[in-house]
Amino acid sequence: GAIELSILSEYYGREIAAYDIQSTRCDLYGQGKSYQERVMLIYDGLHYDALAMSPFEGAPDEFDQTVFSVRSDHSIGPVENLALNLVKDAHRKRSYTDTANFTLRCGVCQVGLTGQKEAIAHAQATGHVNFQEYR
Repeated sequence: GAIELSILSEYYGREIAAYDIQSTRCDLYGQGKSYQERVMLIYDGLHYDALAMSPFEGAPDEFDQTVFSVRSDHSIGPVENLALNLVKDAHRKRSYTDTANFTLRCGVCQVGLTGQKEAIAHAQATGHVNFQEYR
């Protein structure tokens, strides 16, 4: 999470903007270090994915832009609003996993569980590690 993103920001010498779909919050790593470029990630509760901007609909993938210049006002321009709109849309569609409250079923004994803590406790007690999310 945050520690790894801080390390990656320093290693690559770029700001990393990490958008959380569930909260619609953006955490900016490398801020204040005068980095000239920023990349953006989107977090769905389980995984981080890179955000890429396409110059036009249907453009080949090789035209996607993933690195953006940081301006003198510390923004990356209109692309920030586009990213936030994408995150808000994903939030409205519930395109995230709430690991504290998601419902799981053990694939071995079929017991229902709520949240990551219950799943970990069940795995430690039984040795079962095959879970499926259901709604």
